Amino acid sequence: MSDILEPIDYEALVLAKLEDAAQSSSLSERRGHLDQAAVFAAKGEAARYAGNGCRS
Repeated sequence: MSDILEPIDYEALVLAKLEDAAQSSSLSERRGHLDQAAVFAAKGEAARYAGNGCRS
């Protein structure tokens, strides 16, 4: 059996967290979702540059 890892779709995760933030009923909940979206966006950028052989 092969141990091939599927690539993570960070863009989809960002969009889901932004949707969660839009649906949040409290400011603290909204901030939490936006913080998570920012983390996923940063990880997505890092993965994109790593995949292209670029260094930041």
